[in-house]
Amino acid sequence: MSKLNRLFRNHKFSHKDSIIVATQPESVYAESFRKIPINIKYSRVDDEPRVIQITSSLSGEHKSTSAANIAAVYRELGHKVILVDCDLRKPSIHRITGLVNTDGLTDYLVGNTDYANLIKQTRFEIDVINAGNPVPFPHVALRSEKFKNLIAKLRESYEYVIVDSPPLLLVTDSLIIGEICDTAVFVINQRTTKKNAAKEAIRLLRESNIPIAGIVLSNTAKRIRRVSKYYSYKYKYTSKK
Repeated sequence: MSKLNRLFRNHKFSHKDSIIVATQPESVYAESFRKIPINIKYSRVDDEPRVIQITSSLSGEHKSTSAANIAAVYRELGHKVILVDCDLRKPSIHRITGLVNTDGLTDYLVGNTDYANLIKQTRFEIDVINAGNPVPFPHVALRSEKFKNLIAKLRESYEYVIVDSPPLLLVTDSLIIGEICDTAVFVINQRTTKKNAAKEAIRLLRESNIPIAGIVLSNTAKRIRRVSKYYSYKYKYTSKK
């Protein structure tokens, strides 16, 4: 498994400047992101991945920020791209892209909004599907034929579909999502993620036969700080928008 890139060297971003490919295009971080689509393409030369899942083992690994910036790079290259927030338990793409979390994926899947209202345009020129209002059993919604059909429709309408997925440990949502994606990019926070957590998450992907394009290391440093315990990924249903 290849190492796609090293990002966010000891740096913290607020939501307003998370898409640094657009807000800080000359930065070293933006240049790092620009290398990732090239590596994804050559992970499968004869059949380039177009529906790309971004996931991690735990929270706090810059997974969603990576997904948004990868989408921004594809758009910068002139491709038609859409970013889909499938982290239905702890969504953040709407905040990163400056949207209100209404008329989103969950609302579409339960029939409370239609396709015409589902796709949002953003100031970053990236089309986005936000997560939407909370539902009791996200894994059931993600297993639905309606979700599979939606991804198939997006595949026809867009050159690239970037899917922000929940962390792999504790819930099965990402494994469900991975079944209909072409490949997965695995994000690791080098300073906080324990080796055993990352290994277990990668094992789950491989056992589910989900192709892994490679890994992205975030928050890298010359010396890796040891952390004595896992950072838990706590899901909280909320109506905040």
